Order: sequence, then structure tokens, then C-alpha cells
Amino acid sequence: MQIRHYLLLVLSVFALLFVSVQGDEADSSEQTCTWSDRHNCGGVYRDANLKEMQVNLVGREPESFFAYVHPDISTFYNKTEGSMAITETKFNGMMGKFVNMAATPITIYWKSHDPRQEPVYISQIEAYGAAGTATYPGHVFLVTPLGDSSIVLHEFQVVKGNSLYIYDPIGSLKEAQKTLPSPELERYKLQYDNLAFNNLYEQFTGRQWLALYGRKEAPRYYMWPAESFGQVHTVVTKETHLLELPSDDRFEKMIPLNCHDPELREALQQYKGSEETLILNMTVVSVAPRVFEIKNFLSPAEVQHVLEVALGMKLSQSTTKAGSVGQERTDDATRTSKNSWLSRHRSPIIDSIIRRSADLLQMDEALFRRRNKDEEYLVPETKIPISERLQLVHYDVGQQYTPHHDFSIPSTKHGQPSRFATILFYLNDVQSGGETSFPRWMNGEKKDILRVAPEVGKAVLFYNQLPDGNYDERSQHAALPVGKGEKWLTNLWVWDPHM
Repeated sequence: MQIRHYLLLVLSVFALLFVSVQGDEADSSEQTCTWSDRHNCGGVYRDANLKEMQVNLVGREPESFFAYVHPDISTFYNKTEGSMAITETKFNGMMGKFVNMAATPITIYWKSHDPRQEPVYISQIEAYGAAGTATYPGHVFLVTPLGDSSIVLHEFQVVKGNSLYIYDPIGSLKEAQKTLPSPELERYKLQYDNLAFNNLYEQFTGRQWLALYGRKEAPRYYMWPAESFGQVHTVVTKETHLLELPSDDRFEKMIPLNCHDPELREALQQYKGSEETLILNMTVVSVAPRVFEIKNFLSPAEVQHVLEVALGMKLSQSTTKAGSVGQERTDDATRTSKNSWLSRHRSPIIDSIIRRSADLLQMDEALFRRRNKDEEYLVPETKIPISERLQLVHYDVGQQYTPHHDFSIPSTKHGQPSRFATILFYLNDVQSGGETSFPRWMNGEKKDILRVAPEVGKAVLFYNQLPDGNYDERSQHAALPVGKGEKWLTNLWVWDPHM
């Protein structure tokens, strides 16, 4: 793999100027590019904390890899390096990644400490594949053959500090070379090399490698830097706030068949203000993981519209899924909310919200819809959107979503498609509880988890991947139980390199 695969491309704001500022002082070194000229922007974007790491694996040419190394915790507070130490929170949850190095599929079950409780299905894993789930030290997982849970092939007990658990009945590369045919040997060696790479990566960065080396590259899309708490970035977008809702008759005529129809967008403009642009201020609330708070992202009229659409939809029990292979499952101990889905094409107002989200992410809005022929260069592999539909979620008193990760452990497919960024949009003020928590945030002062309060119209952006392509284990987050009232929100999941 070449060095250039690990450099991040500058994918800047869609035909708009953006300025990155800390406090009131603008950084004049920021470069302004549009999508149309992104190949001529004078180089590529690269995170300053990507450090060159030499990779020497048996049977492969030596390579350079740019690994992300977390900066010193003192810099999070704009203090001298080495003047502070990391304070870990009281939370001890973690990601568990299970790798199947067998030639046949397996199933993973969670085993309760209560012998009366049946094992709980987590995921099936294809031959030479992997899956993952949130877990805790002391948890026990069973490996069974696909379709027969009565036979236990192996048992894992989760240990603090270790997220990688390997089922390898073959035992070694030497034995695999004796027994496996060539195609299967290549797949076995892919995971074997990945574990060897993990050893190098963990020594270099202090973190384990949760992706698949040789198949996962650095993110294709721009990542906002988060250098210190309270740092502010300013985004300028032409997707200004809707100030009033169209009348019912007028609204029905505006349902889009083509969400980038100029006439449709012009018709919506009369319900907005006279300002040509909207300024959004993003404030860093966490550096690791990268979490940003954007107040007043949605206008009261936009919130009202989403809720009116929501109240006319049937909500179903939310589900969870551990990997790219296997079934979604309902787990009342993990996720007790109800949800539904909103298409960008549902209304021109939702389309406008998606466009504003694209500007927030410094991405072309065409990435969030099916692309025309002249837009195929944006994602050569596919024409489909790289984002999921908006997920609409409702929580009643006591309902929650326990700590989890938005990324999943994908199959061995090249590119390792998975969720890259999450944007939450809060649709109401919650009387008590209901915060979004980040229990593994890195800081130097508190053992408490980070809590972000739901406020009507506010958005929260966080990244599920690191600038080197690894999945960010610290992006684990939760929807805390609602104490009083109810909670409405919608969220947008964006994938890298595509969905």
C-alpha cells in the first residue's frame, strides 16, 4: 500500500467560503477550495498528528503507514505539553472485536453469569471475517458453529485493555500453508497480517487497530480538527433557516421528485429570510473523540416540520446489529427507543436540512443522493448516497440506548465501508435526563462522563473514525434515560468511503 493512500484529500465546502477560528482569532492559513476545483487546491489535507510508521510484515514489501497519534493531553487545554496527565473516567466499557480465522462461518453469543439465562445472539461471522460489539471486562462470549448453538467451539472472557479476540482452529500460518487451498490461504493471511500490523500499531500509538490492514484506508472525506476544548469553527452556508412553513396546499405542490430542481428550491426561498447565508458556529466539546456542538442548527419552523412528519409516521422498536453479516436484533436491555426513517426526498425542507448538513461536513450535497453521470467522479465505486436516511427516534421516560459505537466491523471488502460521521439533531428540550453521553472522552480533569444536553434545534457532530482510518473506540456514546418528559431527535449517518 502506497503512502499516498494514507494522506487525506481536501474535500472543502461546496462553493462556499469557510473559516476556521479559535476564539475570535481567525487562522488565515486555511485554504478555500470548492468541489469543482478540488484537484487543484495546491496539495492535500493531512492531519498534523499523522506520524509515519514503518511496517515490515513477513512476505510483504516494507511500507510506510501514517498512524494517528493523539496529541499530549495538556494541549487540549492550551497548556504546555507534559504539564497534565490523562484522567480516565469511571466508565470501563469497551469494544470487543471477534475475528474468525476458521474456514467456516461461526456465531457469537454472549453468555450471562446467570446460568438460568440462555446465551444471547450477537452476530454470525463469515469465514476469515470479523464482527464487534460493545462489552465490558468479565463478559463471556461463546463461539458456536453456524446453525448449531448447542456446540461450543471456544469461549472468550473479555479482559480490560484488550479489544481483539481471535478464534483460530488452524493454529498458525505454517499450518495454514499446509492445509488451505490458495484462495483460502490468502484470506487467512489477510487476518494474520492484520494481527501482526496491530502489534506494530499498538506499540506506536497506544491503541489497538480495529480495522483491517490492507483493506482500510484513511478517510476519503474532510475531518474537522479538534485541538482544544472550546475551540470554535465557523461554517458559512447558503442553506438559510426556514422561518415559516408553507401552507398545506403550497406544501403539497413542493414535494420533490428531483431534490436539486432549481425551481423547487426557488419556491422554498420565499419562506426564508432575506439573508443570503447562514453562519453556524461549531464548538469543540471533546477532542478525543472529536465532538462538536452546533446550536440553532435547525430553526423552530424546521423542527416543527420534522415533528409534524414524525407524528404522521408509525414508529417501530429500535434494533441493534453487531456486524455486516447476520441479523438485526431487538434488545430491550440495550436500546428501548422507537424509531422510523425520513428520506431526503420526503419534502424540500428535509432536503434543505441535508444540504446544510453537507456544508457542515464540508462535503458536496450530491454525495447524499443518487448522482448524475457528470457527478460520478465524486464516488467512482457507486451512484447511491453515502448517507443513510434520517433516523427519527423517540424516547419516553426511562427509555435509553446504552453505550455503543455507531461504526460496525465490516466484511473484508476493500475499503472497509463503515459509518464515518454522525450528526444528531435535537427536536425538543428534555425536562430532565436524556443527554447524549461520551463516557470514554479523553480529558485531564474529570472522572465523570461527558454529557451533552438535548436542546431544541441543536446539532451534535462526532466522528466514528480516526484520521488514519482506524475506528475510534472512544466514540462510544449513549442516550441516557429520560428522567422527565420525552425526547425527540433525528440523526444522520455518513459512511466512508461509501455505503
